[in-house]
Amino acid sequence: MPKRKRIKKRRIKKTIIILIILFVLCFCGYLFYKHKYDYTFKFKKEVIVNIDEKVDSKDYVLEVKNVTVKYPDVDTSTPGVKKIIYTVTDRSKKKHTYTLKLEVKDNIAPNIDAKDSVDVYVGDKVDLNSYIKVSDNVDSNLDVSYDKELDTSKEGNYTITFTVKDKSNNKSIHKITFNVKKKPIADITDLPDGIVGKTSKGYTIENKGGATYVDNILIANKTYVLSSKYGNGLTNETQYAFNEMKKDALAAGFDIRIGSGFRSYSSQKTIYNNYVKRDGQAKADTYSARAGHSEHQTGLAIDICASGYNCITSSFNGTPPANWLSENAYKYGFILRYPEGKTNETGYKFESWHFRYVGKDLASKVYNGGDWITLEAFYGITSEYN
Repeated sequence: MPKRKRIKKRRIKKTIIILIILFVLCFCGYLFYKHKYDYTFKFKKEVIVNIDEKVDSKDYVLEVKNVTVKYPDVDTSTPGVKKIIYTVTDRSKKKHTYTLKLEVKDNIAPNIDAKDSVDVYVGDKVDLNSYIKVSDNVDSNLDVSYDKELDTSKEGNYTITFTVKDKSNNKSIHKITFNVKKKPIADITDLPDGIVGKTSKGYTIENKGGATYVDNILIANKTYVLSSKYGNGLTNETQYAFNEMKKDALAAGFDIRIGSGFRSYSSQKTIYNNYVKRDGQAKADTYSARAGHSEHQTGLAIDICASGYNCITSSFNGTPPANWLSENAYKYGFILRYPEGKTNETGYKFESWHFRYVGKDLASKVYNGGDWITLEAFYGITSEYN
C-alpha cells in the first residue's frame, strides 16, 4: 500500500477516535448534569373541596425529587375557583412555578328560622316574608319564594311551602301552616275632639277626627295615638308627591316603589303581635309600632324600596338610592322620619326607607340642610308608651 494512503487512513482513524472520545465526554457530561440538576415535581392539576374544609397544599403533591418546594396556604372560606401556586427551586437555584386549579364548593344550605304554625285573621293583609328569618354561611342576598299566596278571605288552615336558595343553588324548605281565624273585635280607642294642651315649645296639641295634631300637623308616635277607625288608604297628596319623586329618582338612575303604604289598625295589630311572638315585646318595640301608634295608619307614611336592593331592611342603609332619598325627599314634601342616631327621640331605630309626607315647607325645615331633625325635636314632643 502506498505510503500516502497509509497516512490518510491513519488520520481518518485518529479523527474517528477523537470524535468517539468527544461524544463519550459529552454524554458523560450530560449524565452528570442530569444527575446533579434534574428534578421531579408531580402534582394534581385539579381538585374540588368543600367550603371551609381544612386543606394542606402539600397533600396535592404526588412526587418531589431534587427540589425544594414552597407550599402556599389555602383559603377555602369563600366559594369559587382558586389557584394554588407552587414555587419550586432546583439545585441550580432556578425557580419554577406550577399552578393547581382548586374549586371550592358551597354545599351548605341556607338556614330558615320560622314557626310551624301561625294564627292570622280573616281579611288580614299578610306579608309572608315577615314570618321567616333566613341566613346563610356565605350569601347575604338569598332567593326566597313560596308555592302560593295566602288567602285570608275565609277561615281555614293553609300550608305554605317556603323555599330559600343561595347563589350555589343550595336550598332549604320550610312549611308553615297559617290558621286563618275569625277576626276578634277591634280595640276601640276613644279619642274625643278638643284641645289637649301645649308642647314644650309652645305648639298647640289638638285631637280631631280620631287623630292628634300638633300645630295642625298629624302626629302618630308612641305617645300620640290614632282611633282604631282612623284611615282608609294612602292620601292623594302623599301618592302624588311620591309619583313626582319617583320620576326624578328614575332620571337619577333609581327605580323606586312603595314597599309598604297604608296599614289599617287591625293589620298593624296583627303585624306587631307576630313580631312580639317572634322577638319579644321589648325588641319588637324598637322597630314596629303598636296598633294605633303606626304612621302607616295615617296614610301619610311610606316605606320605599329600590330595584336591585333589599327592601325594608337595614341592608338598605347607606346604599345609593337610600342616600339619594335622604338628600332629595324634602323637595317633594317628605321627611326621613326615623333618622340615624335619633332613637331616643323617635323611639325607633334608624330606618332609611321610612318617609312621611308633611308638605314642602315643613319638610325643608326638618331637612335642616341634610342634618335631619325629628318631628319630636322640632315640636318639643315625646314618643314614649305610657
